Amino acid sequence: MAFFTDTVSAQPQPGILSKIGATIASAFSRIIEAQDRSDEVRRLNDMSDAQLAELGIKRNEIVRHVFRDVYGI
Repeated sequence: MAFFTDTVSAQPQPGILSKIGATIASAFSRIIEAQDRSDEVRRLNDMSDAQLAELGIKRNEIVRHVFRDVYGI
């Protein structure tokens, strides 16, 4: 007679508090990242139109440029 134990399915699943904690941590991470990006938006806004043109950015496209990886632009 052979015995078989499936140890993979015996792994505990994360509890509800762990999931809530991960969600909160993720939200704070996004807030911090957005704050860093707002500094970049401010920096670009402070540039002249000529300086922005050298970078290939139009003034009305600054936010889109800064968040281009987030929005897939």
